[in-house]
Amino acid sequence: MRAFPKNIEEAVEKFANVVVRTDFSDEAGWQATVEDLEERPEDAEDDFLIINVLVDDPAWAGASPDEVLSVVNDHSYLAEYLDAVMVADERTMSDKEHPVLIVSALSPDDEMYDETTEFGREFRCLPRETHAISANLGTGNMGFEEFAETAAASSDGIFRGFPD
Repeated sequence: MRAFPKNIEEAVEKFANVVVRTDFSDEAGWQATVEDLEERPEDAEDDFLIINVLVDDPAWAGASPDEVLSVVNDHSYLAEYLDAVMVADERTMSDKEHPVLIVSALSPDDEMYDETTEFGREFRCLPRETHAISANLGTGNMGFEEFAETAAASSDGIFRGFPD
């Protein structure tokens, strides 16, 4: 059965990354991704917290973004408070940069959905940049569309931080 860890509410309150592993074909790729997720963003303050909730359960093997979102939406707390979920899929494991798939958790029924997903419902992101996304979305400092727009403007569709 696909489920999230019991402690997830507390972690989401602290703007944690929620990373769901859906590919189990490359253990070394997963370990490298986890190491990359532990990296501090280049412009982070010294007290910047790095919190990852790693959902590493073979029950999620092969899950699509829609299947992951379905479980998010069935979880009363996550359905209300989680802004984006991160998926570690086959591309994450096989690409040397391990770009994680960032998926908006906003429901298509939400009045802000069209604006939020103007540049797509999902984009790829370097693992070290995921924390800035979680923190900025969680505090309402920035919107999903700002990160998605920057990713869409890059030559390969991967968010690597904002240009200087």
